[in-house]
Amino acid sequence: METGLLLTLLNKTTSLSVNQKTGIEVVSCTFNDLINTFQKAIPNTNIKGQLCIPEYQRPYVWKEKQINRLLDDFIEYYKNTDNDKPLFYLGSIIVHKDEGTLKIIDGQQRITTLLLINSIINKEIKSGIQYTSTTSINNIKRNFSYLKSVHAKDVFDYADTEVLNYIDFDKINVTLVVTATEDLAYTFFETQNTGGVRLSGSDIIKAHHLRAISSEKNINYQARKWEGIESEKIESIIQNLTKIRFWDNRNWRRFPFYRDEKGIKEVLIEEFTENTKHDKEDISFYYSAVKMEAGRAFQMHESNYKQLKQPLSDGNNTLDYINDYVHLHDVLFNRSKKDYRVSDAFYDFNEKLMHGNSGTLFLKELLEICIITYVSRFGFYRLFEASLWLYRSIYSLRVSSSRNVREDSIFKFVFENQFIDNIIEVYTVDELILYLKRFKYTFNTDNLGVKESKDKHIGSLNNYFNEFGKTEDFKKTPKAFDKAFLTAIVTKIKENNEQ
Repeated sequence: METGLLLTLLNKTTSLSVNQKTGIEVVSCTFNDLINTFQKAIPNTNIKGQLCIPEYQRPYVWKEKQINRLLDDFIEYYKNTDNDKPLFYLGSIIVHKDEGTLKIIDGQQRITTLLLINSIINKEIKSGIQYTSTTSINNIKRNFSYLKSVHAKDVFDYADTEVLNYIDFDKINVTLVVTATEDLAYTFFETQNTGGVRLSGSDIIKAHHLRAISSEKNINYQARKWEGIESEKIESIIQNLTKIRFWDNRNWRRFPFYRDEKGIKEVLIEEFTENTKHDKEDISFYYSAVKMEAGRAFQMHESNYKQLKQPLSDGNNTLDYINDYVHLHDVLFNRSKKDYRVSDAFYDFNEKLMHGNSGTLFLKELLEICIITYVSRFGFYRLFEASLWLYRSIYSLRVSSSRNVREDSIFKFVFENQFIDNIIEVYTVDELILYLKRFKYTFNTDNLGVKESKDKHIGSLNNYFNEFGKTEDFKKTPKAFDKAFLTAIVTKIKENNEQ
């Protein structure tokens, strides 16, 4: 955030002016100036004092992930060999000036990490900062060891670079905010980070990728597309895309439970900003097939949608990927906007069975994820047929357990059956449908006939398939349930094909 913008934000959010009356000073200085304040004042200011970590502050907690992000930013900065390039901008540092000390309110993680780097490449520079927290000391020791490995080129990702040697404290710029009171420091910390409103994961993702676009025309175009969509919808779809990318049995990653809002926000930001490539190459991958006919090869896109698990790059590449799937979700599940490429039979199925009623929201979400995955692989070809078979497998969770479906049941189901992988990695629709037809489960009769979730599920099936079967019959003969289900699906597909 540039100093001018920082001052504007301060005035807007606190209605204070930056002068002696408020007790706030905002200056732009080098990192070297900052860590030497225990010896001398920052040039052209009276800001002087020993930097320190207040006892009430949280400890130093950065790990390799955060260090790597900082190192990658330095590498990207030093790739630009322009002699007139601006200093590397580290962001804002907020301190509370108190009796000759400068208490660090925001910036401890960055300052400590840079001091660790300094201790490896230039042992002469001292800061005078003392650490008393056991957690901080242990993390400092661990990260010091890691940075020494980076410097020795023992870390694969940095084996071909001299990144630590590049770092020059005189070429790092910070915006230093100095407050006269502790309360004002924390108020400023909150408002300067959020403007009074907590940013969502999707807001941060948008800002990150808009910054990576060099063309103002493209920035405006992407911003207008994004702003034309409800923020909650974007957030929900990005969550689903992240789940698909995490639910890869070759490299399974745990997605946080729905109540863990902070954890969800963190993984969204990590996947769509930190894990995207910073080379800004706009390369996308699609599924294609090659047909041989009379000695000639014809390449055909099996889907117009990008591969879901592909690597993404900063800027247009990631924004287009997200927007494509926001649009696809609208095509498939917005009942007021029926698309000519999607059969009426699918929309009827969507309305009558994909309703999310009676405790089936987790199942509905998984089915939507799987249908989107299917379209990303095969387009709209045989979508209705595939959706029915997907529904049978996924909603088996509703009748195979004695309890209601929980979120952990969804995660377990996807992992054990490699469900997302099996949709993506088959070669043909027939191969996928055969896999889904062979899916086995056991009908559990617990709580059947007492108007609980299983009875409501059977009621929905009777409403959609017409005379699907009676609850009392399935209680007597549990195996009859899936036989009825298989027959009903085959009949429904046949009826649709004959129309």
